[in-house]
Amino acid sequence: MSATLWARLGHGYGAAWLTALLSLLICTGLIQLQQYYQADQERQRVETRLGQLRSQLEGAAQATFSPTLGLEAMIQLDGDLSEERFQALTTRVVRMVPHIRSIVAAPNDIARHVYPLAGNERVQGLDYRSIPQQWQQVQAARKRGAPLLVGPVNLVQGGQGLIQRTPVFLRQDGEERLGHYWGVVSVVADLPRFLAAAGLNDSSGLDIAVVESSASGTIGRLITGQAAVLSLQPARQLTQLPGAQWMLLAVPAGGWEAEPPWQNPQALAAIFAGVVITTLVFMLNRQSRALQKRNETLSNEIAQGRQAREQLEESQARFRSLAALASDWVWEQDEELRFTYVSRAAEEATEVNTNNVLGFRRWESPSLVPGVDWDAHMAALSRCEAFRDFEYAQYTADGSLRHVSVSGVPIFDADGRFRGYRGTGRNITPAKQAEAALRESQAALVLARDRLQAVLDAAIEVAIIATDMQGRVILFNRGAERMLGYQEEFMLGKSPAMLHLPSEVSARARELSAQLGQTIEGFETFVALPRRDGTESHDWTYLRQDGSTVQVSLNVSMVCGRNGVPLGFLGIARDISAQRRAEAELRTLNAELESRVQSRTAELSEALSHLRQAQDELLRSEKMAALGSLVAGVAHELNTPLGNCLTTASTLDERTRETQRAFAANTLRRSSLEAYLHDAATAAELLLRGLGTANELVTHFKQLSVDQTSAQRRNFRLSAVVGDVLSIMKARWKATPYRIETALALLDDDIDSYPGPLGQVLSNLLLNALLHAFEGREQGLLRISAREVGVDEIELVVEDDGVGMSEEVRRRAFDPFFTTKMGRGGTGLGLNIVYNIITGILGGQVELHSEAGHGCRFVFTLPRVAPELRSAS
Repeated sequence: MSATLWARLGHGYGAAWLTALLSLLICTGLIQLQQYYQADQERQRVETRLGQLRSQLEGAAQATFSPTLGLEAMIQLDGDLSEERFQALTTRVVRMVPHIRSIVAAPNDIARHVYPLAGNERVQGLDYRSIPQQWQQVQAARKRGAPLLVGPVNLVQGGQGLIQRTPVFLRQDGEERLGHYWGVVSVVADLPRFLAAAGLNDSSGLDIAVVESSASGTIGRLITGQAAVLSLQPARQLTQLPGAQWMLLAVPAGGWEAEPPWQNPQALAAIFAGVVITTLVFMLNRQSRALQKRNETLSNEIAQGRQAREQLEESQARFRSLAALASDWVWEQDEELRFTYVSRAAEEATEVNTNNVLGFRRWESPSLVPGVDWDAHMAALSRCEAFRDFEYAQYTADGSLRHVSVSGVPIFDADGRFRGYRGTGRNITPAKQAEAALRESQAALVLARDRLQAVLDAAIEVAIIATDMQGRVILFNRGAERMLGYQEEFMLGKSPAMLHLPSEVSARARELSAQLGQTIEGFETFVALPRRDGTESHDWTYLRQDGSTVQVSLNVSMVCGRNGVPLGFLGIARDISAQRRAEAELRTLNAELESRVQSRTAELSEALSHLRQAQDELLRSEKMAALGSLVAGVAHELNTPLGNCLTTASTLDERTRETQRAFAANTLRRSSLEAYLHDAATAAELLLRGLGTANELVTHFKQLSVDQTSAQRRNFRLSAVVGDVLSIMKARWKATPYRIETALALLDDDIDSYPGPLGQVLSNLLLNALLHAFEGREQGLLRISAREVGVDEIELVVEDDGVGMSEEVRRRAFDPFFTTKMGRGGTGLGLNIVYNIITGILGGQVELHSEAGHGCRFVFTLPRVAPELRSAS
């Protein structure tokens, strides 16, 4: 394409090219936004499923390796382990957990007790010191003073398994601390069956890998799964097992995939709309250029021709505005030609409710305008032919016309059977109105040209009336004859006052009398100002011969001779009826535009209301998720004391039965009774201690959960609420190297407020600190303090020495949906909930001080007596 052609296309078509560019940018943005949203949804689904698998894995590990806790407690209580008690306990455990291959107790690191013995005869009496690899594992567990989970390992019996080695230390007499090393207890589990019990074999459309993980989160060697998952940016879940820390990695089966743009209906719709709008703008620009060329040829015409051209340009501008606002809609019909779907744009374009169209045929509408050949259209539909630009009109509710153009193609199924029609519709009312306006403007332009020629020849398109100084008509041109219906012969010698409404003449006379300070009446009403100023223009209503009226603009000038002597008066009247009608139409159009603006404002208000409702739903979901996290923590904390109590109770029961048998056989000795009583006291102490711990946890959880879910108002001490929260959160913080300090001793007076929301604020801050504040840190401190501020307020401070925030993050920290951990556990609602609770329910104020690398400091100023909650809250 030559440079000249490009220049011709660019000149005058700038708006069209700009529209095409904006349409391309909008379509590209929509496609990228949709792909980002789909990727985020897919990652959330994978992380949700991975969290379920993590819970199942931790539960399976707890059930598999819990026997070591019972054996450890039994050995510490008795000082040793008999074969009978070992067999009794391990038999019951292996029966309940079938994927346990064997359990070995090795006092002094020599395997003395083995279950089951069948198949493991070589293990009986094995000295771990003689096998370097196993001795290294035993030494590592003894050095840790805690269980050590090793695996996967190749088992002698065949297959792969996991081995947990638990060192056992005997208590010193009268002391709580552990002292003498007794030996080690080992549990061997079949790895494939263990993974099956944990549900990892049912990946549900996921590719999963399980790897070892260090305390800092570094990925270690692969335990099971697909190694390729490590390089695909997988979702991660860290899980704590008795004696090891594993990490679950997962991606969707086949990897992360994005939907192609051509399969996205929104993107296709945006592209289609952009093409249509760009085409319309090109057409309008082309038509505008043609009209400009036509108007240039009329630039030398008289004032009336210029005014007609301006009215034509104004009509064209209205047409362009209406065409720019037009939009197509989509419709579908079934095999009986009844509407099954009409898009929303049709309702706005035709002002016909969609519910009044669905289920009906197109020609069954009662508001159709006659004059359309429906028989020919129905015949074409019966032949299943495609049609294009079929036009018809219908009445709206206010009685106005809506012109519609529709195009459609038949739809056939895979077997070639006719299933209906699908097509598009377009509101062509603006185009029809523009065509009519264009025809009227063209007619006016032709008339103006004719009048121009007539003015040059005979000046008959305007009424020209001349009078002498006494007001008698001496000239009445053909334009006046045409305008008023009188013949010149009739009007000569008469007064032009007969052409005016008497009421208008009287009103104008009073107005001029007041203005000039003298009495004005009769013919002087028309010539008083021309006598003084030389000329005057005024709007009048002329009476035609047939009794009808016409609005005119009358210009009256005094005619003087060359010597300046007044000869008479010349009046030129111009018909302004069309101008008055155009002004009325403009006022009507302005009123209609104002109504549309009000309607659009109402729609935007409704959309804002829906957005606020969605935000409230997300806040409630975040609140329930926090309570679920508390439940998981309490369950984890209760497991250990209740397991110890169960083991102690079973041991006490066995010792009691032994004592009863000795008493019944009359072989009970004093030393045996004293030993039994000592053991019973020790067991009772362990039971009371474990059950007391469980009771304290349950009490804290009950109080905190009731408060957080009911927003109940009551009197409470701040230290009690902080203690409840710390008790529940202890499970999450215990497995980390971070510490919590409190300084609340000076606040002994009760607070009349809402402990539940306050507890939720503290819970959110503690969870937020674990997620954000200490990321990548091997140690950290979180401090909770409070002090009195005057008589009616207290100041609660929660601060940490973590990584802190940048100034940009600090400014947006309380914004809803803002998070630096999107897709990695962050929702962006934690601190927003904190802000809403403090400033809303608790009636306080929030301050946030933070710098990058210097931690965060939250300062809450709370009233001792919280404000009353409104019903809307």
